Amino acid sequence: MDRTQLLEELLWVQKKLNEIHPEPYHYVSQANFGQQVERLKSNLNPMTKEDWYVNLAGLIASLHDGHTGLYYRDEDRQKYFEQGGKILPFWINLEDDQRVVIRYQYLQDDRLNGAALLEINRKPINDVIAKMRSLTFGESDVFRNSQISHRFGRMYWLLYGHTDSVVLKTRLPNGETYEKRAACLSVAQYDSITKALFPVTTIPKRTHMRFTHINGRAVGLLTLHSFSTYKGYKDSIRYVFKQIREQAIDTLFLDLRDNGGGEHYITEEINHYLLKEPWVLVSKAKIKMSDEFYEMFPKSVRWFAKILPKKPSLRLAAATMTKNTKIEKIIVSKDTTTKQRLFEIYTRPRQHYSKKYLYSGRVFLLTDRNSYSMSGMFAAIMKDYQRAVIVGEETGGLANPHGSNVRLTLPHSKFTFTVSTSRAYRPSGFFDHSGVQPDIRVPYSTLTAVQNCEQLVNLIKDEK
Repeated sequence: MDRTQLLEELLWVQKKLNEIHPEPYHYVSQANFGQQVERLKSNLNPMTKEDWYVNLAGLIASLHDGHTGLYYRDEDRQKYFEQGGKILPFWINLEDDQRVVIRYQYLQDDRLNGAALLEINRKPINDVIAKMRSLTFGESDVFRNSQISHRFGRMYWLLYGHTDSVVLKTRLPNGETYEKRAACLSVAQYDSITKALFPVTTIPKRTHMRFTHINGRAVGLLTLHSFSTYKGYKDSIRYVFKQIREQAIDTLFLDLRDNGGGEHYITEEINHYLLKEPWVLVSKAKIKMSDEFYEMFPKSVRWFAKILPKKPSLRLAAATMTKNTKIEKIIVSKDTTTKQRLFEIYTRPRQHYSKKYLYSGRVFLLTDRNSYSMSGMFAAIMKDYQRAVIVGEETGGLANPHGSNVRLTLPHSKFTFTVSTSRAYRPSGFFDHSGVQPDIRVPYSTLTAVQNCEQLVNLIKDEK
């Protein structure tokens, strides 16, 4: 990519960020971000797409918004393999204490299982991780650690380029230092080994939710894998709470572990069976009415919303997208950067609950570092209305998150750029730069080992 293309994309990203995002500089100041842009601009020289991705992703990641980020195209990654690119022969976990532990390896060397990685190709692992961190985005360190754990191989390639082999310096579980040279794997080798090690060919389709209970006991577990909407979700949720009523459940565990979020519709529908008092999804929201914002509207009313004045458009959006919330007032101000109007929407609740299958028993809500976006908002609702005891870790996403992001394509590199169009504020209005805090704090290692109702009952008994 030449300098003209790079400069055009840099200015395009900055322009879109200011036009769409309601408060892009909530974490880093506008002056600081501007200085980063100028430094990057002054160092623009022709470079590969991979190098450009590293530079631009680092700039965007400094915003600390988990919904605003840069994505490298899978199609370009596939070209790397077609040209003979190799795969690292191991997977890692970046632990909370910042140790990099080999969690699985294809080298048939049992000594490496659980070994701590000290160097890779003579590069100190701490230096490697520091560079990788600039390619992650989000508000919490543990959420960023998770990104590095899952994308270590891709990030290593983006930062250091092609490699046919690796030299690993490790510390074994017994404390010894151990060095290993190993060849990287071609796609064909990787696929062949994977099929041999994991011979199961049929992977069960993951359901959106799953309800189980203890026979003969009034304890149930509803696992919510995501808040993505699907055809018939209202009937599915109604059926679950019908089962809860028929089984006379009086203690319900709601599991949001590894729930990366989704749409608010499922959140509202579940709350329909949990909250009898009037409630709001958010106490207020902050948005800019950019052209891209209108992509959030249902297609059936999008054209109409664009020709309406701004405030009626927002009231139309509230009427078509939520059942339980009404707009109380809208305050309009001006963004200091673009002079665009910034809308703060304050809400009031409307009573909306199931008379037939309303659940009034105890609720324990499980959260961890991977409870993100809408699942974090759901946890905030449960906590603010004192409807559930939160068990586990602080949510990976903020209790007052940005979101409703739009997907844009950069003009030359074709990278995907996601930008938040709104900020939501939890029902209580309490604001800090944290996720939802648990009432019963449980370490991640303990939390991940608990999978069924019996273990959950013992967990809350032990941790209280």
